[in-house]
Amino acid sequence: MSPLSKWIKPSYARHRRPARRPAPGLTAYKTNSSNPVAVPIKDISSTGVYLETPERWIPGDLVSLSLQKDGPPELSPERRFDLKARTVRWGDDGMGLAFVLPSGMKVHLWEETSEFEEDAVDPEDVVREFRIAEAGAFLRRISPDAAERVEQLMRKGLSRQRCSSALAIAVKAEELLAFGSLTDRMRVHPDILVRVFEDGSWAEAEWLQHFWAGLLATSCTLDEVSSLNLALIDVFSQLTPIHARILAIICAKAAKAMAEPGWAGSHPPSSSVAEIIEKMDTRELVRIDRDLGHLENMELIKKIEMSSRLEAFRDAPITPTDFGLELNARCNAYRGEVQSFYSPATFYTTAQGE
Repeated sequence: MSPLSKWIKPSYARHRRPARRPAPGLTAYKTNSSNPVAVPIKDISSTGVYLETPERWIPGDLVSLSLQKDGPPELSPERRFDLKARTVRWGDDGMGLAFVLPSGMKVHLWEETSEFEEDAVDPEDVVREFRIAEAGAFLRRISPDAAERVEQLMRKGLSRQRCSSALAIAVKAEELLAFGSLTDRMRVHPDILVRVFEDGSWAEAEWLQHFWAGLLATSCTLDEVSSLNLALIDVFSQLTPIHARILAIICAKAAKAMAEPGWAGSHPPSSSVAEIIEKMDTRELVRIDRDLGHLENMELIKKIEMSSRLEAFRDAPITPTDFGLELNARCNAYRGEVQSFYSPATFYTTAQGE
């Protein structure tokens, strides 16, 4: 358990005025200009921050800040948090600012004096809490009934690595939904939301996080009726990264052929085992045979007859099923008819190995 999670208090304590605490190693960068300026933090709470600086900004001024661990400005959004703050008071050694947070964002740092007051605070925990709170605001929009459970899962139930993966999925899903129509009215079934973050948080590769985000985004509907998406998520959770990559390769081949002008086939084109082996950059034929068998059992590829002869095996055709095409389409955040989806540009090339 991180030091931060020990300070998270039950809801009955949240009405109290949040306590400010020193956070050694945490820095605020003023980012209003093209040249970010580091400003030391004296203390911080869920609602504001006190900056040690000889500057005196006008009370009421809105300032852009980036919270991060001490050091040069972080380029990765996973290691910093950008927010707005308003100057509310001056002190002898600096200024107090109140955070101006997006609607629905609820930050829960330490909120009252406790026995852990003297414990060292990990600045990365502070940044993570702000990122969880931001993700929580998005989750409450799409699933008010399950958002709190997922937030608590990220705060207390996941390792740092899994929490990082879960946050990446939430950020990408929100980006994907931002491009759709009627976004504000879309909701996801609570069971789907919880399942995505429980299972998807194990995905360390960025392309897998992208796929989980696609499944979450396409599970958001106007009526929350999404039994198909529950089935897709159940199947996807049973695939290893290798299985998912093989399926992406097979579907990419089908997509490319189906997007050609004049294509009028009734079934998706096939890939050969040799093509799969080449893109997977492996010589483990037994492993590939076993992985293809798993995809067969999950009804994601068409049943094939394998030969004991090596060359015949390498030439064996592999064709995605309609269910396999549907799963891959949803992983890529496509909502429409599957056949109209297939264009090479829409596939996530990292997963395909191309």
